[in-house]
Amino acid sequence: EPELEYLILVPDQFTMETQKRLCDMHPNGGIMNIDVLSFSRLAHRIFEEVGNAEKHLLDDTGKNLILRKVAEDKAGELEVIGRNIKKTGYIHEVKSVISEFYQYNITPDALEELVGFAEGKGLLPHKLKDLEVLYRAFMEYIEGKYITTQEYLEQLKNILHQSETIAKSVIVLDGFTGFTPVQNSLIQELMVR
Repeated sequence: EPELEYLILVPDQFTMETQKRLCDMHPNGGIMNIDVLSFSRLAHRIFEEVGNAEKHLLDDTGKNLILRKVAEDKAGELEVIGRNIKKTGYIHEVKSVISEFYQYNITPDALEELVGFAEGKGLLPHKLKDLEVLYRAFMEYIEGKYITTQEYLEQLKNILHQSETIAKSVIVLDGFTGFTPVQNSLIQELMVR
């Protein structure tokens, strides 16, 4: 019977630190059957095992570049954000907000609905409308070409049943203070496997 493998899932920023801690704790100073991974590294590993995702994974730099392009294309429709889009760090902030939308399953249509609820609340409805325009344009631009990390995790959930690695592993979660809905869904599937 094959030896069990331990997969320790930690937030991205803790992978190296956790690996080092485990090595330091081991009497021989090394770990053989323990992998410390983030959710995205787990996805890479499983897709490598059972087959790659069809679309290219879009990293933060790619998101920033695409958002800059769609912001320039939609500049005439952006009432508030349009004035600030060229300021240092502004695209990065918009990218972070859009990533949060993905993580919590907030669609452009849901944002459009929020604009109506925010009427009469100063600049809020205008900012929400600008974000909805950028979010929709971003999604249209990447459709069929790229995939975000959140979508990647959703695809991972759908292929976990094909993974020998998952079937023979003990999975440990460490260092998290909470999970996004996408991560919760993936964890539920890991528990089944």
